[in-house]
Amino acid sequence: MLLRSHRGDNAPQIADSSSSSPSIAADQRLDQTAASVISPTKLRPISPFTGKQAKAQRVSTRAIMVSASASAVAQERLHDWSLRYLRLKIMVLVLRSLNSLRPLVHRNRPPLPHAFERHVVDIPSRDQNRAIRAHIYRSKRVAPSSDGVAAPLPVHITWHGSGFVLPNLGDDYAFIAHVLEQLGPDCILIDADYRKAPEHPFPAASHDAQDLVNYVLAQPQVYDPHRITLGGFSAGGNLSLVVASQLGPTRIAGVAALYPAVDFTVRPGSRTAPSKQRPDSGFALPNWMSNMFLDSYFVRDQDKSHPLCSVYFQDANRFPPVLLACGQGDTLHYASEKLVRKLTDAGRQDARFISVDNEGHGFDKLPRGPTSLQRRDHVYSEFANFIRNAWTQHNAQPRAQL
Repeated sequence: MLLRSHRGDNAPQIADSSSSSPSIAADQRLDQTAASVISPTKLRPISPFTGKQAKAQRVSTRAIMVSASASAVAQERLHDWSLRYLRLKIMVLVLRSLNSLRPLVHRNRPPLPHAFERHVVDIPSRDQNRAIRAHIYRSKRVAPSSDGVAAPLPVHITWHGSGFVLPNLGDDYAFIAHVLEQLGPDCILIDADYRKAPEHPFPAASHDAQDLVNYVLAQPQVYDPHRITLGGFSAGGNLSLVVASQLGPTRIAGVAALYPAVDFTVRPGSRTAPSKQRPDSGFALPNWMSNMFLDSYFVRDQDKSHPLCSVYFQDANRFPPVLLACGQGDTLHYASEKLVRKLTDAGRQDARFISVDNEGHGFDKLPRGPTSLQRRDHVYSEFANFIRNAWTQHNAQPRAQL
């Protein structure tokens, strides 16, 4: 068996979370709050859209206010200048230099489906004169609705893995090509960047992810607000879970994350992987690297249990439908499995976990051999099916006020 998965007993892949969650009233109050803080501005495209598609709306300059457990929004702080920070900065710069050689290994990129094209855009953030880079994939043709106006399309937003320090935007091209091929041309996929530590520690990345989703919500004429899914890899998977659990199941149709970080209160030395064998692809995160990522992302004495980072401590009813996957050779496996178990124990039958046999962290980025390639494609297909079903199920629910 290549993959193992579990979820709630007799659970459909996507359940109607609005009918089972007691937090819908809170979600509706959040809807009003989130919608009230968006004002218009212009999109600054590098490879621009045409006509009205070049218009966007201003992202909120305020953080999204969420459930009671996260009502005190974390404030952005910087590391103090010290020998410790200087040493950390040097280590990160060396790692970034080595990471810049990855394109030499990833030379054989699969082509995009013929129907799609990529636009590189700068999306406004909450900070004056600072933008968030994103790659927007959409159909070359725009299908009009019955009245001749282009209909808003469902959108999936994804964030790359980085350890919160590496500039890896565009690293998930294989996933993007695979998912777009399965979803078809009538959708949009946004591959989004975010600020990196140690220059921009927690919660800067979470704030950028919030701003990106607010940008999408501010354009209901382009992006169908009833069919928005989130996802990501590693650190990006963490960001997708953070924002999804903030906005809740009335706004987000589903979240699908591969080997995400979900609990930063556990030190790397305490983490183990289910499989003790050498992974077929990917790797087990070494303690020194995980410690460097943690020390970069968090300033000293920062609360690592805050729901803006450790989503394991978020209320179970704040999540939309969830699909998580992780390799058995990955030290993040147990934490992801534990989060899904927490959701299912709380009665959330729309949460599912896929355990991938003998694969390590980042196994999908450079599969070594046909078995790993098959496992990767199977997980990608599961994610595509989840996204499609989430759009369908969420679109069928009664409309919330946006």
